[in-house]
Amino acid sequence: MGYRERLNSISLGQGQGPVAEKMINNAKPKGDWIFLQNCHLAASWMLSLELIVANLSSEHGTPHPDFRLFLSSMPTPKFPVSVLQNSVKVTNEPPKGLKANVKRALIEMEDDFFENHVLGQDWRTMLFGICMFHAIIQERKKFGPLGWNITYEFNNSDRECAMLNLQMFCEDAHIPWDALEYITSSITYGGRVTDMWDQRCLTTILKKFFSPPTLEEGYAYSSSGKYYCPRVEKLELVREYIDTLPVIESPEVFGMHENANIAFENKETNTLIQTIVDVQPRSGGGGGGDTPDQIVWRICDQTRVVVSKKIDKSQVNPDLMVLDDMGQLNSLTTVLLHETDRFNTLLGLIHSSLNELQKAIKGIVVMSEAFEEVFTAFLNNKVPAMWHKKGYNSLKSLGSWIHDLTLRVDFMEKWLLEGKQPSSWVSGLFFPQGLLTGSLQSYARRYRVPIDALMFDFHPIQLFLSQEDIYKANKKKKEDSVNVYGELTVPEDGVNIHGLFIDAGRWDMQRNCLVDALPVAVAVANHTN
Repeated sequence: MGYRERLNSISLGQGQGPVAEKMINNAKPKGDWIFLQNCHLAASWMLSLELIVANLSSEHGTPHPDFRLFLSSMPTPKFPVSVLQNSVKVTNEPPKGLKANVKRALIEMEDDFFENHVLGQDWRTMLFGICMFHAIIQERKKFGPLGWNITYEFNNSDRECAMLNLQMFCEDAHIPWDALEYITSSITYGGRVTDMWDQRCLTTILKKFFSPPTLEEGYAYSSSGKYYCPRVEKLELVREYIDTLPVIESPEVFGMHENANIAFENKETNTLIQTIVDVQPRSGGGGGGDTPDQIVWRICDQTRVVVSKKIDKSQVNPDLMVLDDMGQLNSLTTVLLHETDRFNTLLGLIHSSLNELQKAIKGIVVMSEAFEEVFTAFLNNKVPAMWHKKGYNSLKSLGSWIHDLTLRVDFMEKWLLEGKQPSSWVSGLFFPQGLLTGSLQSYARRYRVPIDALMFDFHPIQLFLSQEDIYKANKKKKEDSVNVYGELTVPEDGVNIHGLFIDAGRWDMQRNCLVDALPVAVAVANHTN
């Protein structure tokens, strides 16, 4: 057909929009093909693209019958909906599941590449190991932070590059394991990994699928023995073996605890429920219950009563404001004041948005898009996005979030009025790292040592503290209150903290070490440190 010479492509990015528009205008009358790559990188030009596509069928701009416009893009809300609706759409997604991932890799592999090599079975085992390793690190993403601290987009080119490196290094029938393991884990795949612990995890996983022990007969990739490399010569037989694997894989093949599946299934369930909620009609039925306006109005009133208007910084304990011999405030006092400012910003936003929303419900002011979102969030028992933006990270529903906020405000007020507490609720802060850094800074100033020479030493204490119990004790009269801290006192150096949670593990107080979680026990609360 000769279209190879008539195909023009450009990768979109900053400043490439006008160039792409010129290419389209030149190609329309001649019947050439245009391929615009990476449209998601030119979000600001998408409006122009929408206009160009709309004008393709206009009376004055009818293109040549052979003209074609191809577009590629990652998923993005900026892509024009009208362009999507008037296009033939093709999606390319990675296979879902370990079995499908490995099967796709073997389908894309040439039979001769797999079957004919001087290393024989060792060569086939190493190729299969790379395919399994690639599938494992891709599928670990489904477990969220339990799989990787940061989500990485590994793709097929990484696997192909690893195989080509293997072919190049093994041309002389010798397997240089040290070089292969380093290049595969630290360069081919490690080039995408930015977290130190993720890199260590990736290197460890690679050794499970791509190392000298994997070449031994009878070696299995999992304790169950279901996953192994079949010792056969034909690629077709390996594909048949893949067809026998479970469709839903157990966490053990990933080297993870059985509880990891609970986190994944919770995530899938929440996504399903959220999708169902989002497509529900907002209009009420014909029953005699409260109208949406009445429901939201009541939520506004209840929230206003429960949530404090502000934390009064003028009531700060004088002991906290004492300057040291260098004329500086204690670092932990600085942390307290910064946290108080953040909470006051959030509290102010909550009360102002409640007032404006009730005015909008009354019809005194126009219901803006932002407050429409708050209205809808209240009906769905969700925290409004504008509160999340000024707030702290949380997955709680609206009611639980408001109660949690009251606990946090109570903790801050107690610290502000009475001074440093026997134990600090580290997960109740906007920026928990600030508390730890402030503790290091206080020690560095006191003993005149460089802060970068310091590191924490942790000592778990045989005491479990719940902020809920502390909150209830704070609300009681002094004569009725119980000392929830027990014999715990404010340390001279360092800080006691509570509110830590361990995911996929637990702390064994008898052995004083970290151990595997108990079955079905997810996000276990830790003891005071």
